[in-house]
Amino acid sequence: MKFTTDAVTKCAARLGTLSEFSKFPDIIFETPLVLLYTKRGTVPHLTKDVLKMLTNEQQLLSVSLPSVVTMTDSIKYPTLLTIQDPAEENSPTKRKNDSIAVWTKHGYHYLDSKKYMDTVEILKPDIYMALCDGDVNKDSTKKRLSKSMENSKSQLKRCYQRHESSEILKNNFLLGPVEGGFDLHAREESVKLLLEMNLSGYVIDGIHQNGPNIQDLVFTDIEKVVQHTINLLPAEKLKVSMGCWNPLVVLELIESGIDIFDSSYPYVLTEASKALTLIRNNDEQDVFNMQKSY
Repeated sequence: MKFTTDAVTKCAARLGTLSEFSKFPDIIFETPLVLLYTKRGTVPHLTKDVLKMLTNEQQLLSVSLPSVVTMTDSIKYPTLLTIQDPAEENSPTKRKNDSIAVWTKHGYHYLDSKKYMDTVEILKPDIYMALCDGDVNKDSTKKRLSKSMENSKSQLKRCYQRHESSEILKNNFLLGPVEGGFDLHAREESVKLLLEMNLSGYVIDGIHQNGPNIQDLVFTDIEKVVQHTINLLPAEKLKVSMGCWNPLVVLELIESGIDIFDSSYPYVLTEASKALTLIRNNDEQDVFNMQKSY
């Protein structure tokens, strides 16, 4: 697979393309790109027939580990595999060394790097994250942040070694998660390790714990840490930000140089019986308002 971009500066909006998918050589996606959010390989609230009525264009699917870890059939669409479901808040659980917990409908599953990479080789996602412990936010303690960094570092090294030696995954994109919470020095340490590896791109991770509450964040809450992180990364590499960001935050993230997002936000609104209404205010700037739908 190949990512090309017109980026000339590190922290600015840019255009790009994803192409040369090994299973879908004729497909080209333009970035900035919104992933089609799925649960267990299907789009929530939409049947396959209804989806075809809405669009005939090929989509890049967002597939999360909790929704597919118990399903080992290969998914026959372009996919990006994430560790956690961006629409579901990370459930608190007892942590184990060298393992990451994911919450599924069958309960907790603890995965180390070997089990995770075995799953990746079965699912064959076109793009996937290295296994990581990004379950932190701005309120996390220094002890929790340190554990997150240590665990993510060890998982990244093992996933990278397995990826480099895998014939099955040699044409697939491995994304390195940038961890460190809201500690800028910790993020610098995380990026330093990532730059030692030949990764295809990066995920700006470890700034929230997923779930519906993310829709209420404003860009100023995350601006400093996001822009500092992006400025540390190579301008030409793919950059991803997962989470049910509201539309205004998405626009700001695009301006900062993020290439790919997921579309869990509409799903979260639908589950809360809400609809998104776009309105234009007096100074002709687009703003958004959420209204309940019955």
